[in-house]
Amino acid sequence: MASLPYRVFQSKIDKLIKRIPALGKLLSFIFGIQEWTMLEFFRFLDKKLNLDTMAIANRYILRGRWGGRVVPLNKNITPDSRFLPSQEILEILSRSKVTAIGKCYCRDKQRKLGDAKCDHSLNTCIHIGMGKSLYEIPYKSENLKKVSKQEVRELLEECDERGLIHQLIYYPNPQFYYVVCNCCPCCCLVMNKFLKSGSPQMIKSDFIAKTNLKKCTDCGECEPWCYFGARKIIDGKFSFEPARCFGCGTCVSKCPNNAIILKQKG
Repeated sequence: MASLPYRVFQSKIDKLIKRIPALGKLLSFIFGIQEWTMLEFFRFLDKKLNLDTMAIANRYILRGRWGGRVVPLNKNITPDSRFLPSQEILEILSRSKVTAIGKCYCRDKQRKLGDAKCDHSLNTCIHIGMGKSLYEIPYKSENLKKVSKQEVRELLEECDERGLIHQLIYYPNPQFYYVVCNCCPCCCLVMNKFLKSGSPQMIKSDFIAKTNLKKCTDCGECEPWCYFGARKIIDGKFSFEPARCFGCGTCVSKCPNNAIILKQKG
């Protein structure tokens, strides 16, 4: 079947930035600089025209090139898993040029509007000085700036305890990111819109949550922490839908019986 012209064009873009990562990093950096303005513009149009502007932009303009890539924290991954540095959030950040921990646009906006439904910290966004490429992660040396490794580690562990989802916010494709966010479904624009309409695009991690049914007591403690609807209690019994699991690892630490582990797919 013949490919549509825009798909051919998109494929050529991906091949080009894979061959020249510096171009992808530059595009990611430029997009990151104007992201705040773009989100404010989307909110303005949504309010004035009663539209889901983000879904429209993602369908006709961005075409899935902007969104979030879920990456778990290493403590939630089963010890026998061998994973790449590009598959775990602390390792990714230790090999990125972190410039600062900043205020979360989404959470801050929700509080200013009086629509906030959580008490999570505002300062949970980890800013990368220049757009980064996951293609390069296994080869880069550690190089943190302004923010110490310990501060980053403590922030991520606190966010993990609170059940926040670690996401690489990417552009122009999931291999290039410009900020690392710790997201809740009530405030995060990317996550909230994805759960409601599938736009913008969210990419699953390379892991899946496995449950030891011998340890599971069907208590249901994990269900409210699975924002993607993979874990449910139906008629008093635990039920799991693998296709819905994003491998974020949030459920792992919430299980009182240590019945859940995060295992690499495949």
